[in-house]
Amino acid sequence: MTNATKAKARRRAAPTLPNPGSSRGVWLVLGAIALAVVIIAVVFRDGGTPAVSPAGSVSIDRASGPPIAVGDVVPGWAAPSLTGSGDVRWSDAAGRPTVLAVWAPWCPHCQAELPRLDAALEAYPSVGLVTVATAIGNQPGPTPQEYLDGGGLSFTVGVDDQADTIMTGLGVVSFPTTYYVAADGTVMDVTTGEVDPAQLDAILARLAGG
Repeated sequence: MTNATKAKARRRAAPTLPNPGSSRGVWLVLGAIALAVVIIAVVFRDGGTPAVSPAGSVSIDRASGPPIAVGDVVPGWAAPSLTGSGDVRWSDAAGRPTVLAVWAPWCPHCQAELPRLDAALEAYPSVGLVTVATAIGNQPGPTPQEYLDGGGLSFTVGVDDQADTIMTGLGVVSFPTTYYVAADGTVMDVTTGEVDPAQLDAILARLAGG
């Protein structure tokens, strides 16, 4: 074998060393992908719905317990307003008959019932309406604001936290759960799910008259 042939063989057999600059580029790309995955995991909760966290904290004067029932007093609670304009406080409804609806934006029964409730209350101006959006992102669906905008609704909404603090404190186990609260603060009636329009009107008439 000639010297030239031997030199060619050595060149072919020589290992190829990685390009340091190319290796750094690969790691930078992999790092960017990992960061994007983390950001998506933070921004999106279970079900793929964007997290909703208005400024403010959630509190309730009852950590847990059986569902609030007829004759009970709704515990005091506070939650950030969906509009971002301060807090919604249950104490602000004191002294006035008020309907308190607890709902989830992905719940089909809530999506059907809340517009009916809002419309029915137009006949009873003395009765207030306060709502709490909870379990947000537990299943696929719109955000609370998307739901309101889609239905042309504008009632008061307090936003529960990711621990569902208000839902747990009230003992809510299904959506929507609606409390019809007399002016003295006691619960006059409770309904869950969709309510027959005639039944709803009868409850509201009794609440307004009580």
